[in-house]
Amino acid sequence: MIAAAIWKDMQLLLRDRGTLISLFALPIVFIVAFGAMFSGGGTSPDVPRPIAIWHPTPSPAGEVVERALAATPGFTPQPLASADAVRAAVAAGTVDAGLVIAADVDPAHGHPVELAIDLAAPIQVRAPLTGALTAVVTRALGAPVGAELVYLEARQPPGIRKPLPDISGFQITVPGNAVLFGFYIALTVAMSFAGERRTGTWRRLLAAPVPRWKVMLATLVPYYVIGLIQLTFLFGLGASLFGMRVAGSIPALVVLSMCVVLCAVCLGLLFASLGGTEKQLGSVGSVCLLVMGLLGGCMVPRLLMPDTMRSIGHIVPHSWALDGYYDLLVREGTGFSDIAPSLGALAGFAALFALIGLRRFRFET
Repeated sequence: MIAAAIWKDMQLLLRDRGTLISLFALPIVFIVAFGAMFSGGGTSPDVPRPIAIWHPTPSPAGEVVERALAATPGFTPQPLASADAVRAAVAAGTVDAGLVIAADVDPAHGHPVELAIDLAAPIQVRAPLTGALTAVVTRALGAPVGAELVYLEARQPPGIRKPLPDISGFQITVPGNAVLFGFYIALTVAMSFAGERRTGTWRRLLAAPVPRWKVMLATLVPYYVIGLIQLTFLFGLGASLFGMRVAGSIPALVVLSMCVVLCAVCLGLLFASLGGTEKQLGSVGSVCLLVMGLLGGCMVPRLLMPDTMRSIGHIVPHSWALDGYYDLLVREGTGFSDIAPSLGALAGFAALFALIGLRRFRFET
C-alpha cells in the first residue's frame, strides 16, 4: 500500500510541469544568468574596459598616465581630441569614465587629474572604478613617501544631471524590490481567472447581459487599483522609514508607477490566456517573474553586468521601469522628458501583453 501511494505521488509530480520547472529548470536558469553577469564583464582582463583620455601634446605627465593605463589589466586608453570630447563620451555612456590631464597638472600644488564619471552611478560600480583609476594615476605620477595628495578629482560631466547628496542604499533597493514584487500582481491576476473558471464564476459572469469587454475590464480593474496601492505603500514606507527621497518630479513618479502597474496587469492577462490550473500558473508564472526580475536588474544592478547582459535586460519591462525610477529618485531635476523612453517602453510592453492575451484568451471553457 505504501509503495502504491509513493508511485501515485511520483506519477502526479512527473505530470506537473510547473513543479518540475521550478525544481529543475529554475536553478539552471539562475546559475547561467548569474554566471554570465559576473564573468566576461568590463573589468575582465580579456575584455578591457575603455577609458577615455585626453592630454595636450606634448605632455610628459599625460603620456606617463596613458602608458600606465595601457599597461593595467582590465583597462585600455581611448584617446580623444579634447577634454570636452572626453566629458561628452562619459555623458553619452560610450565609456564609463574618462581622464582629463591638463597642461598644468600638478597634484603637489593642488592641480589633480580630472576624473569624468557619473557621480549618480551605483556605488558598487563607481567606487571600484574610481579606486582603480586613482591607483593607476598615483603610481604613474609617483606618490612621494608620506605625502597625502589628491591625484584624482571626480567631476560630473556636463549633460548628466547631478545626483542627490548623500545617497543611501535605499534609493536603489526600494524601487528594485517595488518593481520585482509589483509585477507579482500578474500572477495574482492569472490565478484569479483560473479560480473563477474552476468554481464556475466566470461562466456566470459571461451569462450576465453585459458585453464581454466590460466583464474583462471589471475583472482587471480591481487588480490595477491594488497594484497602485501596493506601490504607494512600498514607496511611502521607503520615504517614511528608510529616508528615501525623490530627486525629480513627483507627478512623473506617479505616472511611471501607473505604467508599471498597467504593464503588470496586462502581463497577468497574458498568463491567464495560456490556461492551466492555479497550481500550474503559480509554478510557471513565478519562474517567469523571477527570471524577468533578474534580467531587469531588480536583484543585481544592470551596470554591474556585462554589455551583453545589459542589452538582454531591455527585453523585459523591469529594466525600463528601474531606469525611470533611478533617474527620478537619484538625479536632481528629472521630469517627464527624462523618463520618456521608460514610459514609452512600458506602454509598448503593456499593449503587446494585452494584444497577445486578448487574442489567445478563451472566454468559453
